[in-house]
Amino acid sequence: MKKLFCIVLTVILISSTLTLSPMALGLERQSDWYWVEALEDEYYFPQKKSDLIQPNVFYSNQNGGYRFKDYLDANQKLIYDLIAEYKGGLSGEQSYYNNDTTRPVFSIAVDFPNYAFPVGKDTMQTDVRSAVIGALSAAIDDFPEYFWLGGFAYSYTYSWDSDGKYFIKKFAFSFAIDTGSYASCDEVISCYNQLTAAVDSFNVKGASRYEKVKSIHDEICKMTTYIGGVPMAHQPTGVFLKGQAVCEGYAEAFKLLCDRENIPCIIVVGTGNGGAHEWNYVQMDDGKWYGMDVTWDDQGDSTYYDYFLTGSESINAVFGKTKFGNGTETTGDHINSGTHFSNSDFALTYPALSAQSYTGVIQMWNSKASFDNTNGFMFIPKDAVASEQILCTYYAWAGNAPSTNKATVTGTTTGGKVNITSPVSRVYTIVRFGDVNKDNNVSDTDYSDVRDVVTCKTDVYTDKVQFAAADVNGDGTIDAFDVIQIDCEMHGITN
Repeated sequence: MKKLFCIVLTVILISSTLTLSPMALGLERQSDWYWVEALEDEYYFPQKKSDLIQPNVFYSNQNGGYRFKDYLDANQKLIYDLIAEYKGGLSGEQSYYNNDTTRPVFSIAVDFPNYAFPVGKDTMQTDVRSAVIGALSAAIDDFPEYFWLGGFAYSYTYSWDSDGKYFIKKFAFSFAIDTGSYASCDEVISCYNQLTAAVDSFNVKGASRYEKVKSIHDEICKMTTYIGGVPMAHQPTGVFLKGQAVCEGYAEAFKLLCDRENIPCIIVVGTGNGGAHEWNYVQMDDGKWYGMDVTWDDQGDSTYYDYFLTGSESINAVFGKTKFGNGTETTGDHINSGTHFSNSDFALTYPALSAQSYTGVIQMWNSKASFDNTNGFMFIPKDAVASEQILCTYYAWAGNAPSTNKATVTGTTTGGKVNITSPVSRVYTIVRFGDVNKDNNVSDTDYSDVRDVVTCKTDVYTDKVQFAAADVNGDGTIDAFDVIQIDCEMHGITN
């Protein structure tokens, strides 16, 4: 990956001048500058398109955020906050590294309060490097919009007190620009503004988290051609501005859109089938994390779902029939490293994947059905036919038909069951909004029953399915608004 770094340049002595420190009893000294160069990885696909046997059946596979910052130590968080405050250097200064006009950089220079950045006397260089590597590793993946973060240099000034406590006083960062993709800092700023506008205007379809995740997945596959060796291929700008990218561009674009929709999503680095690779983990509404590899699902004219919200034990259908893996086992085709830098023992901490895939269900295009995977409910409007609200065998899905998606429906109203049997197994309980008494009709009886609950004439529903049917507006409370809405439904009033 562009963010798999290797320290390759020599240490350049900047200054060793001694000055009196006004804030401490010791002296203040300037460190050397340390340059860290970026390397790009090889792009990797699971198999050549010509090796594919047939389009895959649809694998629908089976809340709060997650920031890598939360797993950093105090010094790492200090540098991380510095990167975030200056937007990856974007709001810093534009300059050239060591006056070399072929190496444009964004520069940051700050003063730290006394003792805010403690280091050991004999471990100072290692302590600072550990803070920088950890902070930058986390920031790179937490903020993919700072797509230029790659090669960088840093230096620092340190001081100490009479008790022998050492600390960093001043810190300077220089973030190099990928001149193979961007000619100058001004061009980076222009592309950043274009990227932000593209993300803001991106049309994410659907109301549920599942629908939104699938919409993002499908549209990125549709708008992007997998290709390496072209400008911006390793950055999200490749997806949004050029329509050309490799795994890094796919994964970072996917995270940017999930971030916009407040869907917890992280970038994962490691190897895929032995090649350097980058993909995502997504947290769904059941609180569990699932694997997502948009790159491998994009196979030219076909969009696959082998790596869509997949579990660690899930077996793909056409890409070698291997399991996704939990990130550490060698039998999986995705192995996490969490490491952005060579010659470093720092690795990012990833959440544990669900063993089983997420079992979402895609409803018909014109359906108003929605799904609650936490409680196992399928919600349908009062006049819906339950068997038509699910994706069945006769329905072709956008040119890549889920031809074996099957379901058995037992009962057609509140309390009925929809048993999905292929390609995943999941049972949903039907909730017909307003049909509280389960008679397949929204009538005066339902209206009276819900009104009696609201006016405390009868106890609130202890049956979760009846409660869900009575809570017509889905706000978690049965109140006068639900009574009014049932009355409107009965009389055909939509607003």
